[in-house]
Amino acid sequence: MPSKGTISSVSNPAVMAAARLHHARHRRSEHRSLLEGPVLVAEAVRSGAGLSELFGVGVADEALAAEAGATFRAVTESVLRRLAGTETPRGPVAVLDIPAPVIAADRRLLVVWGVSDPGNCGTLLRTAAAFGCGFVAGPGSADPWSPKVLRSAAGGHFHTTVGEVATVAELGERELIGTIPTGGALVGLVGPKAAIIVGSEAHGLPAEVIASCDRLVSIQMPGGVESLNAAVAGAIVAYVGTHGGAGG
Repeated sequence: MPSKGTISSVSNPAVMAAARLHHARHRRSEHRSLLEGPVLVAEAVRSGAGLSELFGVGVADEALAAEAGATFRAVTESVLRRLAGTETPRGPVAVLDIPAPVIAADRRLLVVWGVSDPGNCGTLLRTAAAFGCGFVAGPGSADPWSPKVLRSAAGGHFHTTVGEVATVAELGERELIGTIPTGGALVGLVGPKAAIIVGSEAHGLPAEVIASCDRLVSIQMPGGVESLNAAVAGAIVAYVGTHGGAGG
């Protein structure tokens, strides 16, 4: 039997309100999302991210909620599964306040354009954070604050800026570096405020985005592979672009 005060019903209003955040329209209207797992939630707490509620099953989760200044809600394992986005959740699940979008003007940007896979978007966001770049999601890309992207980014959200744009013009006055599978220049160091734009593996960058770019680059692949996963390609270009080195 659940202990007194433990939420055991998935129809509990607080549980239902949190579960709605798996849907993009509710995340956007409420400016909140869900974080899952002890490592990711602890990283959010350490970084000072805004957590309003924390659903958990033990004393450690309650202590984490207290450290974050969040309301703790003790739940059963079945309720935790309803809130989590994984089949075997480790808990806890926290409600995260989504910060206002930022297009960093004082640093390089790593921009995804039409990258709809949450895993690739999360990996590229983590890459941006690792190499000191701001992250921007363009049209057709996965919601950068979806629970799946948050898991894939492994805390990267809390170490960089995250923005969204609908047009290239919204990136501001900066050098635009477009990545294309073949025919581009060798990857090299880019300017301190350049924007590296990565398209989907299946479709690449739209023609209008390519036309707007100041420079197009390609990764040389002497092994004969036709293309790389979008996250891998973006990471290579971002690393060479921010640290220099041979592109071939």
